[in-house]
Amino acid sequence: MRTAVVRALISFLFACVVAGIAWSQSTDSILAKPQPDGSSVLTDGQGMTLYYFTKDANGKSASSGQVEKAWPAFYAASITVSPPLKAEDFGTITRDDGSNQTTYHGWPMYYWFKDKAPGDMGGEGIGKVWYVLKAPAYTVMIGTSPTLGNYLVDGDGNSLYYFTKDSSGASACNGDCIKNWPAFTASSFVLPSALNPADFGTIQRSDGASQVTYKGYPLYYWKKDGMRGDVTGQGVGKVWYIVDPEKFMSGESS
Repeated sequence: MRTAVVRALISFLFACVVAGIAWSQSTDSILAKPQPDGSSVLTDGQGMTLYYFTKDANGKSASSGQVEKAWPAFYAASITVSPPLKAEDFGTITRDDGSNQTTYHGWPMYYWFKDKAPGDMGGEGIGKVWYVLKAPAYTVMIGTSPTLGNYLVDGDGNSLYYFTKDSSGASACNGDCIKNWPAFTASSFVLPSALNPADFGTIQRSDGASQVTYKGYPLYYWKKDGMRGDVTGQGVGKVWYIVDPEKFMSGESS
């Protein structure tokens, strides 16, 4: 009886080791899994969905404690990808606990602990701060500030602003203004599920350049934002503001 128990325990431990090795090997690959809507969702080599956290707009992981347990960090020591993914779009950060985490366009990547099978996407939209990652990469994303809440950022985490002097479909920012507040441009839109594609468009500026709009209003960068995640343009001159996608209506300030 005792021998049988020992053998069973050894078999169980061996199975766990093998499973661990397989998991480690699979995470060296990142795949773009086609979806019925024509988009592709990023997964690890076993097909498990990968997510981003809106609070990571600055490129650092804001996940810790209970959040970290529910959203384990994804890390692959070396990345193997196939088109349309590009190896140069992935990187590695060191988390506050000293461990490593893989990034996509600078966004740390996570699993959702309740996803049990390949293709599960149960973490999508949770808390309005967790979203799947896609290829092609998002054109506009949602970032989250501890003090300002959710706001629009570009695909690299750079904050986007609107100008209260603009009117729907027209920019009042020219000359030195546009030098300080460069126009946000994009040729197409890939958006997380929280954003409505119908809210985005483009206008032609008076200088002939194109500019992206949100609900008709032009979007801008602020030149003094030194790094991704900065929101130093918020409230400048009491006419420049970040864009909270849920609160923004016809140019009202956030």
